[in-house]
Amino acid sequence: METINKLLYGVMLGAAVAVATTATAAATLQTHRVESPTPKTPETPEAARTSETSQTPEPRIVTFRFVPGRDMFYVPWGGNEAELSRLRTLVDEHRAAIVSGEMPIYVDGYSASMRLDERDIELAAVRANRVKSELISNGDLLENHFITTTHIEAYVAPDGLSYRDAVTVTLRIPAKPAPAAKPTPEPEKPAEPTGENRPEDTIVETPSEFVGVVEPQPQPQPQTQPEKLEKPSKPYCIAIRTNLLYDAFLLPTLGVEWRATRSLGIKLDGGVSYWGGNAKNNNGDRTQKIWFVNPEVRWYLLDNKRLYVGAAAAVGEYNIYKGMVGGLFSKEVGYQGRLWNAGATVGYQLKLTRAFSLDFNLGLGYTSSKYDSFRMTNGVRVAEAMGRSKNFWGPTQAGVNLVWTIGKR
Repeated sequence: METINKLLYGVMLGAAVAVATTATAAATLQTHRVESPTPKTPETPEAARTSETSQTPEPRIVTFRFVPGRDMFYVPWGGNEAELSRLRTLVDEHRAAIVSGEMPIYVDGYSASMRLDERDIELAAVRANRVKSELISNGDLLENHFITTTHIEAYVAPDGLSYRDAVTVTLRIPAKPAPAAKPTPEPEKPAEPTGENRPEDTIVETPSEFVGVVEPQPQPQPQTQPEKLEKPSKPYCIAIRTNLLYDAFLLPTLGVEWRATRSLGIKLDGGVSYWGGNAKNNNGDRTQKIWFVNPEVRWYLLDNKRLYVGAAAAVGEYNIYKGMVGGLFSKEVGYQGRLWNAGATVGYQLKLTRAFSLDFNLGLGYTSSKYDSFRMTNGVRVAEAMGRSKNFWGPTQAGVNLVWTIGKR
């Protein structure tokens, strides 16, 4: 009986020791568990681009409209008053950056309604200066606060509308930087247990978030297409003209020029006068009966296409005695015959207004004329010389032409 009691006591004592040992090991294992650090979320490409975009200056564009062909800045016209008020508000808000030179004011003048590039450049520059003068006079700014550019083309607004006569004022306002993300502190790794306190069965697992993490690859930047330049158009399509120099000698002229391209023009003009007595029975009065036609091909030079050279010819007939033209040759002798000439021409067009200009031209070449000369005796025409001819190298034409141009760009 005593032996059985001792055996039971031993079994119970062993069980108690085993339970105590298991509890101690569990407590030790719980105390020395290694916590893996929380993985840091990698920055996505979209977030990176958003961060870069936040640093790009934001343009604020104010548009002023102008009357075609004029350089005056009409504030109450075309919504300019509201735009000017908005511009003054922007200037006042960013005055410190403007005055310090950190934020220049960009002024761009546009003109595309005229027919000559030089006039468009002049209009665009004067209009830009008008807007700057408004800001300098009433906005306490200086000339060095502006960067001015002129354009001989239409301005295309961000909404797609096109303005042929306008001035834009742009303020490139820096965007507010995005707040920097605070780094997430990594938890301290507890010291590894040593000696007897180190459990042999402690297992540190690698979190699944760290498996297969791929660094973001840089996204390819879109390629910007080069801006297409518009081919300059011809200044006008048709021009109606008259030679004021010939008109002053009572020889009315009328002509037309077709501008085939920007550099090539084809012209045809002529004149007719029919003053005085008839050709068969001249009673001694002044006589001026002339007709001629004058074709010409022109090639316009330089950027403004005002200077030109050409090739011309002329053919006509005349019966003159005294008068404006006849008096240039003789006061007593009259001439009747026909002539032709051919040669080179050179000229220059001086623009007066949007539709009118003066054309100065001179021709040099070869002239051939066959004629009869006569005198008047008691009201009767008396032949002096018959079948004469005169050929020479020299001036073939001269003119101061008033030109009216038709056809827009």
